[in-house]
Amino acid sequence: MTLVLTVATPAYALHVSDRLVSKGGAPHDPLANKTVVFRTADGLLALGYTGPAYIGGMPTDTWIAEAVSGAACAGDAGEGRRLGTFPVRDVGTTLSFLCQRLRSDNQFRSLVGEISAVGWQWDGKRECALVRQVLWVLHRGSGELRWQQIVPRHIPERKKVFRMVVTGDWPLGGEAWRRLLDQVGAAGPDVESVESVLVDAIREASALRSGTIGSHCMSVRLRPWQSPHALIRFLPNKAHQAEALGQVMEVAYSPWMVAPDAIHPPAVHIGGWTCSQGLLTYEMNSPPIPEYQRLKGAFQTQVRRSA
Repeated sequence: MTLVLTVATPAYALHVSDRLVSKGGAPHDPLANKTVVFRTADGLLALGYTGPAYIGGMPTDTWIAEAVSGAACAGDAGEGRRLGTFPVRDVGTTLSFLCQRLRSDNQFRSLVGEISAVGWQWDGKRECALVRQVLWVLHRGSGELRWQQIVPRHIPERKKVFRMVVTGDWPLGGEAWRRLLDQVGAAGPDVESVESVLVDAIREASALRSGTIGSHCMSVRLRPWQSPHALIRFLPNKAHQAEALGQVMEVAYSPWMVAPDAIHPPAVHIGGWTCSQGLLTYEMNSPPIPEYQRLKGAFQTQVRRSA
């Protein structure tokens, strides 16, 4: 299980998740990715999943990246980003395709898997089309697996309200959820404050479910009308370190980034980096680099743990 919190407002779209994969109720991979950032001709979404950590022996986030991109993403360990033309569908077709594939997956069904999709959508056939916030949740509800659109489509109401959902395990109870809703609502457009309270909530939940909910978080903020379109922050509970060039240094991590013209796999990086190429631009935050550190910037595809 895991915990994903997603918020859609007229001012911002925000996805925050933990990064722990568990097996048999115990930690299996503390640095697994639960996130795919996805750009189409008519939308920009952050997808987060709960349920099985692997589908068909493949990490679930990689499986999702393959499904939404229409291209093989697993590759060999260490394979870097790929540029080209990929058969990425529009948002509606993609979400429908994901639903159809997961309906037939026994493991996803038995582990009560869910997917959230938060971000923005517009008319891909029109210039200067209206951009509207969207929030979907793929869950079983009272019947067959299906998508539920959480944000109202009526324009006046959509401009006045925010919507927030929890995907996965929420062990803190109804009162804590209402308090969290109040905090998010009171913050208004202050997305930094909202990010902070969501991270705190995940860590509070992790203290109760440390075997299945992690305390290291990934945050994705989406803004299609600005560049970079996505702001990615790795928010660990404590510093993560790696050795390079004989030095131990702090590192950060990034999720899958999928667009019609590029696919970027999860990476470990130093110094942060910004990609300004193509249809999806993004900025990765990293810890500050000390003056004495010789390596000022680097990134490498993250090696994934097998099932």
